Amino acid sequence: MNRFQAMAKIMRMLTEDGSLKPGSREYKTARKLITRKIDRLGPDAALIQVVDRKPHLLEQIEILLALEDSGAKPPPLDF
Repeated sequence: MNRFQAMAKIMRMLTEDGSLKPGSREYKTARKLITRKIDRLGPDAALIQVVDRKPHLLEQIEILLALEDSGAKPPPLDF
């Protein structure tokens, strides 16, 4: 699987239950996190890790956006 296929599968999985809506800030933040995960681990390992850690990823997105809203400097975007 290539990186584009992995991104499509991961984002489809994250949006299937309505937890993320395409075009939202949450969606854009998720894409940034996933892109970095794919670059670091490769497409296959990133897909497996996101499947295993979906709840953690969604929580991390909420925290990052709350920090951004408060004006605080967010931590690195690796999860």
